[in-house]
Amino acid sequence: MTNVLILGAAGQIARVATRLFLETTDAHLTLYLRNARRLRGLPTDRTRVVEGDVLDAKKLGEAIKGQDVVYANLSGDMEAQAKAIVRWSRLREARGA
Repeated sequence: MTNVLILGAAGQIARVATRLFLETTDAHLTLYLRNARRLRGLPTDRTRVVEGDVLDAKKLGEAIKGQDVVYANLSGDMEAQAKAIVRWSRLREARGA
Protein backbone atom coordinates (compact mmCIF):
# COMPACT_ATOMS: atom_id res chain seq x y z
CA MET A 1 0.00 0.00 0.00
CA THR A 2 1.24 3.47 -0.90
CA ASN A 3 0.53 6.56 1.17
CA VAL A 4 -0.05 9.70 -0.89
CA LEU A 5 -0.32 13.23 0.44
CA ILE A 6 -2.21 15.62 -1.83
CA LEU A 7 -1.57 19.26 -0.99
CA GLY A 8 -4.20 21.69 -2.20
CA ALA A 9 -6.69 18.84 -2.39
CA ALA A 10 -9.69 21.07 -3.14
CA GLY A 11 -8.27 22.21 -6.47
CA GLN A 12 -9.78 21.04 -9.73
CA ILE A 13 -6.75 19.02 -10.87
CA ALA A 14 -6.22 17.61 -7.39
CA ARG A 15 -9.81 16.34 -7.37
CA VAL A 16 -9.18 14.55 -10.66
CA ALA A 17 -5.96 13.08 -9.24
CA THR A 18 -7.80 11.97 -6.10
CA ARG A 19 -10.49 10.25 -8.14
CA LEU A 20 -7.87 8.51 -10.31
CA PHE A 21 -5.88 7.31 -7.29
CA LEU A 22 -9.05 5.92 -5.70
CA GLU A 23 -10.26 4.25 -8.91
CA THR A 24 -6.98 2.79 -10.16
CA THR A 25 -4.82 2.07 -7.09
CA ASP A 26 -5.08 0.82 -3.54
CA ALA A 27 -3.30 3.94 -2.23
CA HIS A 28 -4.32 5.61 1.00
CA LEU A 29 -4.72 9.35 0.50
CA THR A 30 -4.19 12.22 2.89
CA LEU A 31 -6.01 15.23 1.48
CA TYR A 32 -4.55 18.48 2.79
CA LEU A 33 -6.47 21.70 2.23
CA ARG A 34 -7.37 24.97 3.91
CA ASN A 35 -11.12 24.36 4.10
CA ALA A 36 -12.18 20.75 4.64
CA ARG A 37 -15.83 21.57 3.90
CA ARG A 38 -14.88 21.84 0.22
CA LEU A 39 -14.49 18.05 0.00
CA ARG A 40 -17.53 15.85 0.30
CA GLY A 41 -18.54 12.32 -0.54
CA LEU A 42 -15.11 10.68 -0.45
CA PRO A 43 -14.69 7.14 0.86
CA THR A 44 -13.34 7.36 4.40
CA ASP A 45 -11.67 3.94 4.45
CA ARG A 46 -8.86 5.19 2.15
CA THR A 47 -8.90 8.94 2.68
CA ARG A 48 -7.99 11.21 5.53
CA VAL A 49 -8.71 14.94 5.36
CA VAL A 50 -6.34 17.38 7.07
CA GLU A 51 -7.29 21.02 7.27
CA GLY A 52 -4.30 23.36 7.24
CA ASP A 53 -2.05 25.71 5.33
CA VAL A 54 1.20 24.47 3.76
CA LEU A 55 2.98 27.40 5.40
CA ASP A 56 2.07 25.98 8.83
CA ALA A 57 5.28 24.00 9.38
CA LYS A 58 4.00 21.94 12.30
CA LYS A 59 0.78 20.89 10.61
CA LEU A 60 2.53 20.17 7.30
CA GLY A 61 5.18 18.10 9.07
CA GLU A 62 2.52 16.01 10.78
CA ALA A 63 0.79 15.40 7.43
CA ILE A 64 4.02 14.44 5.66
CA LYS A 65 4.97 11.77 8.22
CA GLY A 66 4.54 8.30 6.78
CA GLN A 67 3.90 9.46 3.21
CA ASP A 68 5.53 7.79 0.22
CA VAL A 69 4.48 10.43 -2.31
CA VAL A 70 3.67 14.13 -1.99
CA TYR A 71 1.66 15.76 -4.79
CA ALA A 72 1.52 19.55 -4.56
CA ASN A 73 -1.41 21.20 -6.29
CA LEU A 74 -0.84 24.72 -5.02
CA SER A 75 -1.21 28.34 -6.04
CA GLY A 76 -0.26 31.63 -4.45
CA ASP A 77 3.18 32.24 -2.97
CA MET A 78 4.81 29.28 -4.67
CA GLU A 79 8.32 30.08 -3.45
CA ALA A 80 7.32 30.06 0.23
CA GLN A 81 5.18 26.94 -0.22
CA ALA A 82 7.94 25.07 -2.07
CA LYS A 83 10.46 25.99 0.63
CA ALA A 84 8.13 24.67 3.35
CA ILE A 85 7.70 21.34 1.53
CA VAL A 86 11.40 20.96 0.73
CA ARG A 87 12.33 21.80 4.32
CA TRP A 88 10.30 18.86 5.59
CA SER A 89 11.62 16.55 2.86
CA ARG A 90 15.21 17.33 3.81
CA LEU A 91 14.46 16.87 7.50
CA ARG A 92 12.91 13.50 6.73
CA GLU A 93 15.95 12.43 4.69
CA ALA A 94 18.33 13.58 7.44
CA ARG A 95 16.46 11.39 9.93
CA GLY A 96 16.65 8.41 7.59
CA ALA A 97 12.90 8.12 7.18
